[in-house]
Amino acid sequence: MESNWEDVVDMYKKYPWTGNAKLTRSGETALHIAVMKRKEGTVKRLVELVDAAETEAEEISPLKVTNERGNTPLHLAASIGNTAMCECMSKHLSSGETLEQLLGHRNTAGETPLFLAALRGQRHALDYLHKMCGPEMPYHYARRADGETILHVAISGEYVDLAYDISCKHRDLIHCVNENGYTPLHVLASKPALFRSSLHLGPFDRFIYNYCRTPLVYM
Repeated sequence: MESNWEDVVDMYKKYPWTGNAKLTRSGETALHIAVMKRKEGTVKRLVELVDAAETEAEEISPLKVTNERGNTPLHLAASIGNTAMCECMSKHLSSGETLEQLLGHRNTAGETPLFLAALRGQRHALDYLHKMCGPEMPYHYARRADGETILHVAISGEYVDLAYDISCKHRDLIHCVNENGYTPLHVLASKPALFRSSLHLGPFDRFIYNYCRTPLVYM
């Protein structure tokens, strides 16, 4: 497919229903593949054709089709940190409930696109999706089925500055526990090697200060 993206776009135009066709063993559509290949121009053109597919047939939107791991194209764009593709897809679905469904969709691991952005340390994509979620971001967008929050995984991945930003924006996540009873600070304490690097002392000092002055909240 690498050299035939024009043919794919033409196929979308002539036969809109092909947008939902799964082309790989793992269930990816052409849109999934274009995202993974970082074909921004192609993604934009395919997304622009989504309306045609929805008006000609009462089928699920290609933006909502999932692969075998339950990932939509937006999940993949968030995980690779491609903000332009995230913006293209979310703006195309800026119609209330539909956008909420896309942003809040969980894959088989219970992860939303926003959660995947945090898991992969994709700061710009996370910031954009957070903005799309609005200032009162639904709590479940930031939490996985096992209780891990975007703050837990940012610390686990050693994305220190990202973790600090999250702790400032969502102080309620600081005391959240996962299914093992661990808060983000427990995760932080399990990574002593980070404390040996002076590069991380500033963000960690600020994070711990945030933790200590945040009232305990039982979730």
